[in-house]
Amino acid sequence: MKTKNLVVNLLVLVLALVLSGCAGKSMGPADTGCTNNNINSMLKSGDYQKKIDSFLIIQDASSSMSERAAGTTASYESKLAQSKDLVRCLNDTLPDNFDVNAGLRGLGPFHSEKGLIYGMTGYTKAGLDSAILSIGGTGGITPMANSLIHGSYDLLDKPGKKAVIIFSDGVNTDAASPAAAAASMKEMHGNNICIYTVLLGDDPKGKVVMEQIAAAGKCGFAIDGSAISSEETFYLGDAQGMDKFVTEVFLAKVIKKPAPVMKKPAPVMKKPVEKITMTLYFEFDFDKAVVRPEYHDDATKIADSMNKYPEANLLLEGHTDEIGTEEYNMTLSRRRANNVKMYLVEKFNVDASRISTVGYGKSNPIASNDTDAGRQRNRRVVANIE
Repeated sequence: MKTKNLVVNLLVLVLALVLSGCAGKSMGPADTGCTNNNINSMLKSGDYQKKIDSFLIIQDASSSMSERAAGTTASYESKLAQSKDLVRCLNDTLPDNFDVNAGLRGLGPFHSEKGLIYGMTGYTKAGLDSAILSIGGTGGITPMANSLIHGSYDLLDKPGKKAVIIFSDGVNTDAASPAAAAASMKEMHGNNICIYTVLLGDDPKGKVVMEQIAAAGKCGFAIDGSAISSEETFYLGDAQGMDKFVTEVFLAKVIKKPAPVMKKPAPVMKKPVEKITMTLYFEFDFDKAVVRPEYHDDATKIADSMNKYPEANLLLEGHTDEIGTEEYNMTLSRRRANNVKMYLVEKFNVDASRISTVGYGKSNPIASNDTDAGRQRNRRVVANIE
């Protein structure tokens, strides 16, 4: 009987210890303590407006991000944990009903082709929060350059202004140059994109890498993750610091024009605006994206027209024949459109910001795919000037 009572008492003691341990743990997502009250007020007042139409967050989850975060007022078990808190705080600080496209790309334990965890899609707070919480462990090196290349294509069909925000320690990057990849992203999207980097940890080489990536974007900036606040320190719940960061990246101050002076204008003879419409076709060899020399004259016509009509813009639509998978052909069609763009930029000095590209894969044939001649016509880039 005594033995039985002893066993029961031991079981009760173990259960009590388990319950007391669980009582100190959060059973749901942690509250970041960050709010968007100030951001909402800024927009509601009319003093600020959104300045981007799409944003992509690149989250480093490579092996080095498992190391303990340094230089923070909050206690984090790893740089990844600190980084995830920063992204969630950013998410909570973004305005309500923010009408933009958003995406979250992970790197490290993810294959680059499968690294787009969220989006690109219409932004919701719940969607982004769920995506960042889905990133668990760390692994692998830091394929930053490859992720930037894939990120360029994530944003390719999104119009308007774009922001890329990278959370990383900048160490153990792949052999390719992240700064060169960021420069290629800038070249592809022109003045429509800005790149921002947030450094986790205090590795000097990593800091240089992150600063070089931001510099390649030409209109963004690099910042330490421990300094996203006006006091140069960051702790979870520092609404003032994250307000400042979100304002810098996502909002623009509205410049209000002074009230016009009532003055009768002198009659002015308006010169009619000249307009141009032109459509040209570039055909490609099977499974190739190289612009043929025979289309140099057509490219010259496009460049001359763009120079003559500075208000005109160019849309390049890439297409393929039906051979191959939809995913492969979609990528090939985008490469074809981008290669025609680079051909015009590099050989004729056409302003890249006036050229938009889009890929349709094999979805829009103009001829039968049952014949060699038909498939050749379908392997094309359509150039439309308006």
